[in-house]
Amino acid sequence: MDRLAGKVALITGASKGIGRVMSRLFAQEGAAVVCAARSRDLVEETAALVKAAGGRAVAVTGDAATEGDVKRMIEAGVGAFGKLDVLINNAGDGGPTKRVQDYTSDDWFYTINSCLTSSYMCTRFAVPEMLKAGGDMARANRARPPRGKPTPRQAASPPGRRAARAGGRAPCARA
Repeated sequence: MDRLAGKVALITGASKGIGRVMSRLFAQEGAAVVCAARSRDLVEETAALVKAAGGRAVAVTGDAATEGDVKRMIEAGVGAFGKLDVLINNAGDGGPTKRVQDYTSDDWFYTINSCLTSSYMCTRFAVPEMLKAGGDMARANRARPPRGKPTPRQAASPPGRRAARAGGRAPCARA
């Protein structure tokens, strides 16, 4: 299980959930992992879990929607492992679950920054390092299905289709 041997992956939102699982799986497949998230204790715990299982990891605390923090995440990864091959844009907090008419501008911009700006910032600053590593790039964005109880049709659909259908609504908002 060394499909990612010699690769270095930056995984945002690595403090819990999908990001934590991906960090562990990438390491199991041989990648060195840069675990990045806003929650210091949790992201350090993720990196410790990777190391305890025999993997290589570094924890970086920062906000993926903030230019300076993203630069620091990438610098930490390149400093620790010498390059960057893979970017997983997993960071994103859907914000509060409210009816659309109750969703404030602050709620909206928080959600946009968390889910969209973070992906842009990480991609913007990771791609030059990924090109330096040889141009064999892999980049993934997390698609989040809508919050709340899915309809029977949504529950029967693949997660990607559910997320795509949710794209026409305000994030995590209900009418």
